[in-house]
Amino acid sequence: MTGCATRQSAGAVDVVVIGAGHSGLAMSHVLGQRGIEHVVLERGEVANSWRTERWDSLRLLTPNWMTRLPGYSYRGTEPDGYMSAGEVVDFISAYATVTSAPVLTHTAVTGVVPIGESGNGYQVSTTQGEWRYRAVVLATGACNLSVVPRLAEAMPAGVEQFTAQTYRNPQQLAEGGVLVVGGSATGLQLAREIQESGRPVTLAVGEHVRMPRVYRGRDIQWWMLASGVLDQRIEDVDEPDRARRVPSPQLVGTPERATLDLNVLRIQGVEVVGRLAGIRDGKAQFSGSLRNVCSLADLKMN
Repeated sequence: MTGCATRQSAGAVDVVVIGAGHSGLAMSHVLGQRGIEHVVLERGEVANSWRTERWDSLRLLTPNWMTRLPGYSYRGTEPDGYMSAGEVVDFISAYATVTSAPVLTHTAVTGVVPIGESGNGYQVSTTQGEWRYRAVVLATGACNLSVVPRLAEAMPAGVEQFTAQTYRNPQQLAEGGVLVVGGSATGLQLAREIQESGRPVTLAVGEHVRMPRVYRGRDIQWWMLASGVLDQRIEDVDEPDRARRVPSPQLVGTPERATLDLNVLRIQGVEVVGRLAGIRDGKAQFSGSLRNVCSLADLKMN
């Protein structure tokens, strides 16, 4: 239990916030400023996904000076560095303490249903009991469910499969070659790390967004912020569905502020192929679109 949270009787609290990550805690802070009584329900510990679902070497793609939440911001000595997953946990946990967030940990939500048809609130079922609230805020994160293509079901039984949530480091992988599927930031970072461990790596790439880490002496995120790209709202986009499908940029956070792209990986020894198209007779099949998608990514960057 964190902050001033206590067990609440049915109807005693106006709002329940589900999830004690950065979004849930930020909402808690805003609700508290407005005097709205609430509770934050968390299935594990504060910043649980960062504690349990990140690979060991992960670092943020944004520099530390961009790490800020309502009423709280980065206070370290390396504003141009990139936080590790453990440092993100420390930052979010400190925020929960500073804001006295009313968090109930180890309280997993198992169901949310409206009460009647007249807008009388919600019945929230948890591992700690049944509660009623006037309003519910879902702050469970946008990336908690891995998107695994159905063709993965056709993989031979002897092939181990991992997602970015279950992968930790190369040592947990069996000996032999590794296929990494996905050409955005995560795929590139894992392909490089696994190849550096001595394993042959093939990287399957579809549409992707190339981006330099540094441009004219400043981090690319500075330019995106200064140009208003990061302020763009979904309602300002002509085609929201298409905007949601735009891949995340190929970036990595390192002390050297290095650029990581397909060219770097090829030089390193990673075999880059087209999108994974299917599995037939135990063999992976790849599309022939690699040249086209790479040319499109180069055109957009330049």
